[in-house]
Amino acid sequence: MDTESVYLIPHSSKSVNEYFSSKLLVGLYPTIFCYGGGAPEDQSRPVKINLREHIRYLLSYNDRRFEMNHSFIFVVFSLLQRRDACFHAQLIATKLYFRVSADEIQSSKSKDIEMALDNISKKTYSSESSNALNKLLHHIKTIGGRVKGSVYSRTVLRTRIHALIYNQGLPSIFLTLNLADIHSLVALYFAGVKFDLDNIQMEQLMDNYKRAEIIASHPVATAKYFHLLISNILDTMIVGGVLGPIKAYFGTVGSQGRGSLHLHLLIWLDHDMKPADMKDKIQNAEFHEK
Repeated sequence: MDTESVYLIPHSSKSVNEYFSSKLLVGLYPTIFCYGGGAPEDQSRPVKINLREHIRYLLSYNDRRFEMNHSFIFVVFSLLQRRDACFHAQLIATKLYFRVSADEIQSSKSKDIEMALDNISKKTYSSESSNALNKLLHHIKTIGGRVKGSVYSRTVLRTRIHALIYNQGLPSIFLTLNLADIHSLVALYFAGVKFDLDNIQMEQLMDNYKRAEIIASHPVATAKYFHLLISNILDTMIVGGVLGPIKAYFGTVGSQGRGSLHLHLLIWLDHDMKPADMKDKIQNAEFHEK
């Protein structure tokens, strides 16, 4: 164009293969792969690097250009999810029990599958509707349970919690740790704001909107802050013995509507008290203080 320097990148009529394509992310993000090099899965690299580890490395860049890009982190996470799903689907397809049910699944009609999906979305699905569809859904759940962030991965977590309850009895404490990252100077420090954490001056602090903007645009820094604090809290509460002897604990990380992370934690204390006894004891001032 005559008035300004603009690069026009046309779309192809064919989709790009996302497996071992060093040009994929470079083509998608020319502004953060500035010189067209350093792409993941570059076959010319003498030492092969795992894709997941390479992405982790890119998100830790000092200039934070990968972390602060509005879509990069979502695109690569989606790519990793699809690879997990394909890998575990391939493993299941090699098993003898899958071969036995494959022909039955293949005989399912598209209308039956559409009806089943519609019923599932309305929560009216009946397991008695079709044996072939039940087998198909079972395989989908098995694969989905191994894909990070999927709905079925939560089902796997619930199954593990149930197993712990069968083994250890009911948990003594249910705890939610919700960190106030927007108001945390440590989180801002991880996001690159220059603070002397040992000597914070009030004039250094920003207003709420500015702090929220910094936290929202630095998801990796916020995740590192979350990991650091939660690890220290667990070391103090669980390993350090603040709550006394502990038989087991189980935690899951979730995200709120605004994207911040929080931890749900179940703790099994090593004592013979029932939950009702615990409730009565906690009213006792001496026990409470202890």
